[in-house]
Amino acid sequence: MYRNELKFNINVHQKRMMETKLSRVCERDSFSDANGGYWISSLYFDDYYQSALIDKLTGIKDRKKFRIRVYNHQSNVIKLERKCKRINTVEKAHVKISKEEYEAINCGYVSFLMRKEDVVAEDFYLNYRMKNLRPRVVVEYRREAFVYKYGNVRVSFDYLLKAGSFQQDLFSNGYMISAIPRDQIILEVKYSGYLPDVIRNIIQTNGLQQQSLSKYVMCCVAAM
Repeated sequence: MYRNELKFNINVHQKRMMETKLSRVCERDSFSDANGGYWISSLYFDDYYQSALIDKLTGIKDRKKFRIRVYNHQSNVIKLERKCKRINTVEKAHVKISKEEYEAINCGYVSFLMRKEDVVAEDFYLNYRMKNLRPRVVVEYRREAFVYKYGNVRVSFDYLLKAGSFQQDLFSNGYMISAIPRDQIILEVKYSGYLPDVIRNIIQTNGLQQQSLSKYVMCCVAAM
């Protein structure tokens, strides 16, 4: 299912104001820790020509990316994800993989994916072979998210965005480069069908302007 996705650049003050209002009508994301957030680390794949990066920079409306994602630097949940973008809507699908399967993919052994009988695994395998996909950049950031059940709404604040420099392993302790200023926050609003007025009003109160923001692009640039 495709969902609408809106992105905005905000500052710390705006975040605090919005958090106060959101906390009155929303619930915290179930992944949240005692401090109200969690870490997301993703390993993105691209071809030799960096087609996924160029498609984004040139404004191609329909595009697709693959990544492997983990949470809080743990290996208990590892997802091989496919993200398809169509104008302002996004569809995400995933298949869970083990730590051993992750390591195999990172080393170029992907044939086992065809035995999973999963559409994401099969699509990744075909793209990996046909486009010669390879690990390109590690993207890491801290997320605080709120969930509003009506309209399947998720409002998230992403910050401390970092790029893995000269590393292609989600579990290494390699050097990470800051991709945005520490006080810059990326606000993402995702919803299905319609955006309830109560959420829309919280966003519009701050006079925010929708922007085209890509953490993948920011980290690719930072890691160059």
